[in-house]
Amino acid sequence: MKNGTIDVGGGFRGIYACGVLDYRLDPNIRFDLGIGVSAGSANLASFIAGQRGRNFIFYTEYGPRWQYASVRNFIMKRSFVDMDYLYGTLSNLQGKGKC
Repeated sequence: MKNGTIDVGGGFRGIYACGVLDYRLDPNIRFDLGIGVSAGSANLASFIAGQRGRNFIFYTEYGPRWQYASVRNFIMKRSFVDMDYLYGTLSNLQGKGKC
């Protein structure tokens, strides 16, 4: 029998799902198919790569930063979350000790 998982994301609502996926890494519980949308795809990418705790850092350490999510971003960039900062700056610097 095949199994799969779907993570629909939803910005900060992905916090719960990233914890569930991290928990599944410990006993090596895998699935045959993963479908992710938005934050859910980031959660699944980290899960597939075996990067336990990666998304937790994004949500807890970077999430409160105004560069990540703020009304300022919404006014200046028409998006509450600055995707360039999230998937560009932070993703490129993480693991290099520069975040």
